[in-house]
Amino acid sequence: MKTKYMILIVLMTMSFTLMINAQTNQKVKSRSTIIEKKLPSAIGKPVFESKDDSLITKVWIISQKKNKEVLKSSVGAVMNKMKDKTLPTDITTKEKMLTGTHYLIFDVMNSLNGKQVADTSAKVELVYPSKKVASIHLLPMMNHFGSGIILNEKGEYLFTINLNVGIGYRTTQFKYKVR
Repeated sequence: MKTKYMILIVLMTMSFTLMINAQTNQKVKSRSTIIEKKLPSAIGKPVFESKDDSLITKVWIISQKKNKEVLKSSVGAVMNKMKDKTLPTDITTKEKMLTGTHYLIFDVMNSLNGKQVADTSAKVELVYPSKKVASIHLLPMMNHFGSGIILNEKGEYLFTINLNVGIGYRTTQFKYKVR
């Protein structure tokens, strides 16, 4: 009888170990870069800021018209000079950045040392005023996450940002009103 229990325990331990090791470990390689002080002033004040434990998160939502103006300005020229050669900007990334009615910028910093948080990924759940739900994967940009979003209804939107930081998930929620 003891032998049967030992075999069962060994098999269960092995199966749990295999399940844990078989899980996908999806890490996005984001690198810290020097943040140009002109960028935040060029895009305005964040629509949402949060300090949770050791993370500072900021969110900007700007119109695509303003986004294109920023990219054509001297700030855009500085961004092109700073371009990280290890993170190629492909056509799909450019399309996601410039599609939709607005551009969402999500910045995550470590409050202890003031540096960008590496090895993270972010996803947004967006609830429209009509209660329609959309899911958007935020792409790692030079020193932030971003993606084009469609805010074509008037009213209050609910944003839920799920951030995968190496040690676990963090969730941030805020509302944004379109007039």
